[in-house]
Amino acid sequence: MQFSTPESARWLGRQVKRVSRFYSAQPSYMVVLIVLVAALALAGCNRRQAEPTATAVPPTDTPVPPTDTPVPPTDTPTPVPPTDTPVPEPTDTPTPAPPTATPAPEPKVSIPNGWTKVENERLGYSFAVPRGWSVFDLQSGQLSQIMRFVSADAAKQVDEALTGPGGENAGHLGIQLAIFSNPPIAAMTGVGIFPNLDDDISSESLVEWLTEQLENLPLPVPVEVKSLEAGTTNNLPSIQGVASADLASQGLFNAHIVITALRANDTAYILINAVPDNQAQNRQQEIDLIIGTFRPE
Repeated sequence: MQFSTPESARWLGRQVKRVSRFYSAQPSYMVVLIVLVAALALAGCNRRQAEPTATAVPPTDTPVPPTDTPVPPTDTPTPVPPTDTPVPEPTDTPTPAPPTATPAPEPKVSIPNGWTKVENERLGYSFAVPRGWSVFDLQSGQLSQIMRFVSADAAKQVDEALTGPGGENAGHLGIQLAIFSNPPIAAMTGVGIFPNLDDDISSESLVEWLTEQLENLPLPVPVEVKSLEAGTTNNLPSIQGVASADLASQGLFNAHIVITALRANDTAYILINAVPDNQAQNRQQEIDLIIGTFRPE
């Protein structure tokens, strides 16, 4: 379910506001959206890319001693008369075949029946969410418009994150609403990109950098990275990991966060799935299905 009209945005805003008022929830629970936005806008952080260290070769200044030993004259040999040199017969030499370029891996995805496919032509990716989820283009102002019905301060935080450095690299946010539950958000999926990677940056270096960035996000909610390693996802080089965030203080849930970053060309495409920590095991299959729909376009 994607919202593209002000009427739809106002309707969803009224539902969220009604549920929040019913449970007397703190509006700051929406700060979890900032966690996803900030994690997806990693390009705005001070990235440190590994650079190869060049080892200088010391100059050699040792002079070569001159040699003054005279060369004695030698007798000039009698020239040998020329002989007829046979001309070799030409042979057919096969032309070596030009080297074949290694084709780039083709992503392989699978979208379950009934799921909603989401495409972002500007950032160049697609993914899908289960039936009933709401999907927002973070660059369209939809999310901020809805959040203003709940908390002007939270809406301002989102606007500042999206208009700040790297905010243009945030893409879509998918939310599973639980209207009659507390909290009224059951799960989230966010997508963004990290562009302009150097060709010589290894996946291991990117893992180290990404770990540091996630653990030092300038947010009131700390993110703890439990695992992050290089691998293969959907037939593409990837980085896969698990993190956690204590969101209970913000009126939401303690989040189990699954991080997937696909590498293609000079870009890392980042997918973040967040579910309640006490539901992580039961919802792992759904998370795996969402990841299985994710690909660069």
